[in-house]
Amino acid sequence: GIMTIMGDFLGMYAIGSGATWYEGTDYTNPAHRKNMLKKIKEMVLEFRGEPFVLLWLLGNENNYGVANNANKKPEEYYLFADQAAKLIKKLDPEARPVAIGNGDLLFLDIYGKKTKYIDILGANAYRGDKGCGYSFWQDVKDYTGRPTMITEYGCPSYSERMPSGQAELAQAEYLKGAWEDIKTNSAAGPGVGNCIGAIVFEWLDEWWKSYDPFVHNVQRNWAGPFPDGWMYEEWLGIMSQGDGTQSPFLRVPKKSYFMFKSTWKK
Repeated sequence: GIMTIMGDFLGMYAIGSGATWYEGTDYTNPAHRKNMLKKIKEMVLEFRGEPFVLLWLLGNENNYGVANNANKKPEEYYLFADQAAKLIKKLDPEARPVAIGNGDLLFLDIYGKKTKYIDILGANAYRGDKGCGYSFWQDVKDYTGRPTMITEYGCPSYSERMPSGQAELAQAEYLKGAWEDIKTNSAAGPGVGNCIGAIVFEWLDEWWKSYDPFVHNVQRNWAGPFPDGWMYEEWLGIMSQGDGTQSPFLRVPKKSYFMFKSTWKK
């Protein structure tokens, strides 16, 4: 019963475009566009016959412009993303929906105007322990009229200000609040009604993110609405690897795991 969302980076981090990191993907460059469409075609042809594919997902916060120019040329980026979605629909006989992985709602108005083949707005959104809030869902409805999903939401289980058990509890409470907002704004809820689901970020702590995979790093990565005001990207899992001595095989459920186990049974 487990299904998978199949995705392509669509030039994020210069992946698939043929560009170097420092050059970055250029969404007006014919060669880069050709390379990316070729990769998408290969993906769809390889996996379109698999029953476990739920939908196709394009990009990963490309609108933030990391090793690409989507933040400088958003109209060109969204037009190209829509071209990619059109290609997928042509190749996929199952007619599975196509989503885009946006960084929050940046360039939402341009996305709404420039795309017609992308079915779902996916947003990586970290807005706090009450979720995204009414205005988020209403803005998507007003500008696009299409369903949306949260393609990333999460909270670290580490805090400089708390012992580990308390920090785990804070993570669980944050994720529960975010989930309640998602449920409220789904079709069955009393909110805006355009949310079709969400992806918890993430299953397992990623020790490699601060470049030393043998150390569970506690450096601050960026400021945000988290228990002590900082994101610790190596601590986002609802599963840990313990002290790492059995890495990468050990899985230790955190309090947030049991919170979801309980919540999702209701």
